[in-house]
Amino acid sequence: MNVMRQRSLQFQIIIPLLLAIILTLALTIIITEKITHRFTEEFAEKRLYAESIELEMLLNSPRRVHLFTEESPQFLPFIIVSEKSSVVFNIDSRLIEKIKALDIPEKKAFHFKYDSSAYYILKNTSKKSQIYVLINEKDIPGLKSLSLIKEALIGGGLLILMLASIILRAHLVRPLNNLINDLQIGKELRETGISELDHLGTTINVAMGEIEKRSERYLMLHKISVELNTISEIRNVLKNILEYSRDILEAQYGALATYDDYGKFSDLIVSGVKGKPSIMPEGRGILKFMQFSLTPVRIADIKRHPAFSGHLPEGHPDIKSFMGYPVFSREGKPLGALYFANKNTGEFTEDDVSILKAISSDVAIALQRERILEELRRFKRIIDSAFDMIVITDRDGNIIYVNKAFETVTGYPRSEALGKNPNILKSGLHDREFYRELWQRIQSGHAWKGEFINRKKSGEIYNAAASIFPLFDITGNITHFVSIQRDVSEEKKLYEQLLRAQKMEAIGTLAGGIAHDFNNILTSILGYAELLKDALSENKELFRYSEIIEKSANRGADLAKKILSVTKKEHAEFRPVNINTIILETVEILRKTIPPEIEIVLRLKENLPNIRADYSQMNQVMMNLAINARDAMPQGGKLFISTDIVGSENGAANGIGPQKGVNFIKITVEDTGSGIPLELQSKVFDPFFTTKEPDKGTGLGLYIVHSIITNHGGYINLYSEPDRGTRFNIYLPVYTEEIKETDLEETPDEKITGTVLVIDDEPYVCDLYKDILGKAGFKVFTATDPHEGVRLFKENEIDAVILDMIMPGLSGREVFQVLKQLKEDAKIILSSGYSADIYTDISRLLQSGAKAFIQKPLSPKTLIMTLRRVLRE
Repeated sequence: MNVMRQRSLQFQIIIPLLLAIILTLALTIIITEKITHRFTEEFAEKRLYAESIELEMLLNSPRRVHLFTEESPQFLPFIIVSEKSSVVFNIDSRLIEKIKALDIPEKKAFHFKYDSSAYYILKNTSKKSQIYVLINEKDIPGLKSLSLIKEALIGGGLLILMLASIILRAHLVRPLNNLINDLQIGKELRETGISELDHLGTTINVAMGEIEKRSERYLMLHKISVELNTISEIRNVLKNILEYSRDILEAQYGALATYDDYGKFSDLIVSGVKGKPSIMPEGRGILKFMQFSLTPVRIADIKRHPAFSGHLPEGHPDIKSFMGYPVFSREGKPLGALYFANKNTGEFTEDDVSILKAISSDVAIALQRERILEELRRFKRIIDSAFDMIVITDRDGNIIYVNKAFETVTGYPRSEALGKNPNILKSGLHDREFYRELWQRIQSGHAWKGEFINRKKSGEIYNAAASIFPLFDITGNITHFVSIQRDVSEEKKLYEQLLRAQKMEAIGTLAGGIAHDFNNILTSILGYAELLKDALSENKELFRYSEIIEKSANRGADLAKKILSVTKKEHAEFRPVNINTIILETVEILRKTIPPEIEIVLRLKENLPNIRADYSQMNQVMMNLAINARDAMPQGGKLFISTDIVGSENGAANGIGPQKGVNFIKITVEDTGSGIPLELQSKVFDPFFTTKEPDKGTGLGLYIVHSIITNHGGYINLYSEPDRGTRFNIYLPVYTEEIKETDLEETPDEKITGTVLVIDDEPYVCDLYKDILGKAGFKVFTATDPHEGVRLFKENEIDAVILDMIMPGLSGREVFQVLKQLKEDAKIILSSGYSADIYTDISRLLQSGAKAFIQKPLSPKTLIMTLRRVLRE
């Protein structure tokens, strides 16, 4: 700090004032002396000049002789120097020598000192001589009083200095020191009795009060700023801000109303009012006026304002002065309204308006921060609740966030995953090049999409469809990586099953078509073989040949039946069965056929509900799975067979809906064998696919199992890992209804005959039916062309029609409709190599009036019996 600023009032005022007095006295003395000397010189010069003139006149007058007499004035020292003589009066010789040595101006008083005296001398030169006239200073009246004047001035000045110092100390220094002491201790400045100082003190007191008031406001604003950075609940934060603001503005009441997305009041926080408002404001009158105002609203008397609605809400405190301001977001959207009422010291001021704007900004920050935090919390809840796995890593690939779906799918808890690298999920089924290309792509700033084969914490393999993309900061640098993954294991299985089903459907269609045509061929072979047996004697060798033909044809028919059974082209004998019973019967056979090194472990649930199934086909399913398990354990092991009842909620039913709200029967066949490699698991249900040696398997075992389970409305799952065994889970819907069975009447009636029309595109079938029915007494018309058959029906009285369903030109359904139009009560028997349950047209036509259905191949007895039953009806 500058030293000058540290000087006391004595150095700042008193000493300069005293110095000014001293300087004034000195200047007065100097000027007085100068003036005195000036007048003295003038006086001396005039006097000496007058005397020199007088001397000169005496020298030139007749009285000159008297000049040198004793009568001459003794008090006048002068010298007369003429050409002839010199006259000296009252001057010693040494003074004369000094005067002669001086350069004295002409007719001008010259001042000089000699010994202890000072003199004035005047030189006057006449025509014949020089006259020097001298006068002593002591002989000049003014100079005698000059010393007295100096002494008087010096003494008076000292007295004035002393009095001024006393007065200044008493009336300036001491009051000022008192004021300074009051200021230093923060006390209100006292009165001094000096109007100027008291006015200054009053001004300082007012300023100090204002400073103190501003300090309190700044402290409150600081508290508001601190409150904004707390982690308290937003309503408490706003409540505290409102309390601080009311203290700053010296308002009796304060309120903060927040708006919803539609501009209506959603919440109201009050201060200074007892209790909590029971009714939200409607936002009319002053509040509506303030809501649409872009500037602060300051009202001296609210009841006189044009926007006042005329009354205050019930329970609202009485208010007069009012000040309010909307709270805006950064985008200019109104978030709420902040208002205060009834200022304690009069009306609200412009300074209050400025403070209100600052508070409004703080409230806006608090509201926006809360909305942003709520949005972040909402997004976090969404991310945490998302079905997809979400993983966020830093730029080095270390996990910093995982959601709950990640924990659920992978089995890794969040605490264990954080800080780790996603390679904890590696299954080893991707090569290094796969991960290298992925990492290079996302590090270059591009997104990556693909599929992972990962391993859960439990060791289970799963498939995940993933997209990975980088996050950037404002400078464009990568800060994080985000991975969104979905477990698509089930979808992949469904897709593989769809492909498998489509492939099997195509194979089944081909096999079914072949079996259908095969049945047509076998129909004539079996029929004529039976006719040949009837015509031949048992003792003849030809009977044996015909019997061999019949047995071979029956084997072919059985083969066609099997093909149709696995391709849904043959009717299965569905009835209520208990799967535990089938398993127990199968196990009895297995215990006698599989090696003793293989232990069979049964875990069958008691009181298991029935399923609707074909007994023999389900037996074949269990046998095929057990044989496969046996082949997978050449060194021995354990075969587990278990049953249970499960619901559809576990996803095991693969989307199959339970019948009448009941659940599913789960059949598990599991071994401890060599397992199946992952790349082969999608092919195990394909026909003719096998990993066994050529002479040890045909590849139809699992294909038939899959076909049978599918035909039963169920689903089969495969779980296997190399060296960890294989598990098949079969899900079949529970069935609680009994199947009603109706048997055909098999009592032949040889008396019934009539005219029969056979319409079939196979000539051998037509010839067979004609031969069989002709021997039985029927008149038979045959047609291999559908149009020919319709013509024969029109031209003849036909009692019954045997109609093949699949023919070129016109289908059996179309021929049926034509025949019904020609004769509404026509008796038509349908025929096909497919079963009625599979060929939907057969079932529809039976409901539309067809009398019966016969499936090829059939025996002559079945043909005759069916025809006679129809004719009898």
